Amino acid sequence: MFVEAPKLAGGQLSTVDCVAQSLAVGPVFSGGVLGGLLAFVLAPGAGPFVILLTTIGVLGIGWTLSEFAKRYSGSGTVYEFIAHSLGKRAAAFCAGIYHLAAMALAGPGIAIIGGLWAKTFFNDHMGLDMAWWIWALIIALLMYGANVMGVQISVKAQLVLIVLSIVPFLVLAVKVIADGGTAGNSLKSFNPGNVAAGGSVFKGLLFAILMFIGFELAAALGEESKDPQRSIPRAVVATILIVGAFYLITQYTLAIGATDKASDFAPMADLYLNRFFAVWIDLAILLDILAVGIGFQLAAARGLFTLARDGLLPAPLAKLNAKSLPATSSLLILAVTVITTFIALAKYGTGLVDPTGPAFFLNTKVFNAFLIASRLGGFLISLVYVLLCVAALKNFALKKPIDLIAAVVGLATVVLAIYSQFWKETAPVGSELWGRHLSLILIAIALVWALASKKEAIDKVGQHTVHHT
Repeated sequence: MFVEAPKLAGGQLSTVDCVAQSLAVGPVFSGGVLGGLLAFVLAPGAGPFVILLTTIGVLGIGWTLSEFAKRYSGSGTVYEFIAHSLGKRAAAFCAGIYHLAAMALAGPGIAIIGGLWAKTFFNDHMGLDMAWWIWALIIALLMYGANVMGVQISVKAQLVLIVLSIVPFLVLAVKVIADGGTAGNSLKSFNPGNVAAGGSVFKGLLFAILMFIGFELAAALGEESKDPQRSIPRAVVATILIVGAFYLITQYTLAIGATDKASDFAPMADLYLNRFFAVWIDLAILLDILAVGIGFQLAAARGLFTLARDGLLPAPLAKLNAKSLPATSSLLILAVTVITTFIALAKYGTGLVDPTGPAFFLNTKVFNAFLIASRLGGFLISLVYVLLCVAALKNFALKKPIDLIAAVVGLATVVLAIYSQFWKETAPVGSELWGRHLSLILIAIALVWALASKKEAIDKVGQHTVHHT
């Protein structure tokens, strides 16, 4: 008897909803916190120039992905794109590494950094002192709850969180720029020759590429969008432009406003206007972390659902709840998050060393767990981008100059990102090395899995993709 394959609820989401999903890339956390590493360590004196250069490169990848989205849509992010260009086993391998990366970022990565930041926030501003791992579990449950209550609820929750997160940083930027910072407004930071000793545009570029990772998350909503052929491409390109503009504003604000006492991590904290604003900024970062987790978990759950529906993963992962949402896959991600949180607790404990300043957890061993997860996720997703650009060159990019330029620029950009994992100036060190090591191990496992999968399962890859003419 014929049994129709399960399908996600279609026709619910607009272009704005898709933009909200892609904005889960986490611009506030990356720009307002990690941006300090770019501004003061990797490319001091030329942060805005590096962001401009990086935005152009990432736009190449985004344009390439948007051209695929005009042709195909589904729930497996780039899974369907690769299946109809490089082949079905290549698509299985691509999906394997992509969703392992999404699980690492949505699970241990976000839960742990969120737990550490929440502990700092509530302890500093409300006098509530709870262990980081308790906050991590709370954040994990919030991510899970948002993703099983309804896709419209989860993407709208993301949009609200993102807006609330970005506003205080923009207010801060306007204030600093209007005042002229510490030495007046200047275009010096847009000059690549202005890089201070010890930094370089190249080192900054390699790091900045990783700050954009995740812009493609809207593609996971292809099956649930009202008009995926228009909404997904617009969401992807709009996200890159919005994120690039935000990073440019924050980098320029730091370039003219930061003092000699600014920390390399969370330097925006040194520009607080008053205590109310300090609370608002710290809360904005916490909310953005949560939005990132919701977005990556949403994409990962739909990816696992798609693979299970096609017979490449156990059938229970294709089970939907009453709202036609991949509840079982979301539950698996929650389980992975809880398990890895307890592993980090067992490995690093609860003690926080040198509890001074808004970012004191940088001095803790627990932060290593986040570094490992983020390094792993960035490496694997960069490899997926490489396959995407190669697929475009094979499938359609040679037919139109703009598509060719985008694919070549995107490919060059992402190859540099992967190279950064091995170049001695930007390669991971210490505990971060485990992120790279685990990436290579997971790549090997995904390759064996894709090659060993039964032909009847591989034949189903991409069968639910909607083709657009």
